[in-house]
Amino acid sequence: MVKTEGASLEREWAEIRASGRGDGVLEVPSRATAVTTGYGNVRMAIGPRGEPRLLIPVGRPGARSNVSGGRNLLIMRSSFRMADGLEHFIDITLRNSRLSPVFTELVGEIMTRLESGEAPEAALQGTIRDFRNLLAKGPEGEIAPEAVAGLIGELVILERLAGLRADIIDSWTGPVGQRHDFRRRSIAIEVKTSSRSDASRVTIHGSEQLLPPSGGSLNLVHVRLEPVADGALSVESLHRALVEHGVDEVVLDQRLAELGCRDPEAEEWNATRFALEGLDVYDVSPGFPSITPEIFPDGRLPTGIASLSYEIDLSLARAFLLDRGREDALFSDFTS
Repeated sequence: MVKTEGASLEREWAEIRASGRGDGVLEVPSRATAVTTGYGNVRMAIGPRGEPRLLIPVGRPGARSNVSGGRNLLIMRSSFRMADGLEHFIDITLRNSRLSPVFTELVGEIMTRLESGEAPEAALQGTIRDFRNLLAKGPEGEIAPEAVAGLIGELVILERLAGLRADIIDSWTGPVGQRHDFRRRSIAIEVKTSSRSDASRVTIHGSEQLLPPSGGSLNLVHVRLEPVADGALSVESLHRALVEHGVDEVVLDQRLAELGCRDPEAEEWNATRFALEGLDVYDVSPGFPSITPEIFPDGRLPTGIASLSYEIDLSLARAFLLDRGREDALFSDFTS
């Protein structure tokens, strides 16, 4: 869809909201478009709270769509009475207003496919399958193994959290520019990943990365991986596991796109597979080896120092290592 078409769709929804009824043909506020499926005209509509909605005519009632929605997208079958009887639709409604621009592109793509002659269900399935490709521009060329390993380390932790609570995806804050990789209430988790099983050194970026939230706690998780040809861990396998846990796929794909991973099934992101060799959790409390603002005058880096990166040797921080019971309690508290 070009931008003018997207603007046209948004204008249609705005006009339906303003009228409160659309063209008055259906009991839900809607207006017919020029696009037809062979069973009638596709209709722009709004939901009960004014949310954008699309009604795609189909031939038969009752059959459930083969495409599932999620927390952000409601997909169902609906039937409405018209002058010449009942008309049946695939009914798609946006639940998350933050995704309005993406939903507009999604609707535009569905309508383009319908105009080209695709059947309603096929047009919807194909567009939803390609939905993640609308979220962000993906990487090009070969992806560095360290970048893949770093992403897998974070996904390993996200998958563990999702096993306790499916709606935990919003706590994965690193991809959206927050200081720590995971944050929920006053609990923060920073993940560092090594692609050697015997690695003990990790790199810290900035003087605030190991600074706990105000009035809260911070834990550092060291994920140790080993590249293995038939390893169980890949971006694709972890993505699939997260969706199976019930994680919202749209938000998950948004987070991945922010990190440059446009398509979690892409070959460049799955060329290297890994085995999980170890996972250690450290309590970042007073005495833990770190460089934080309070050690500098006025709590600021010295004049002329624009940025700071340093390594810490976790073999010298074993006093801060959580045993399995405390580790489990941390993840339980985080997801409670």
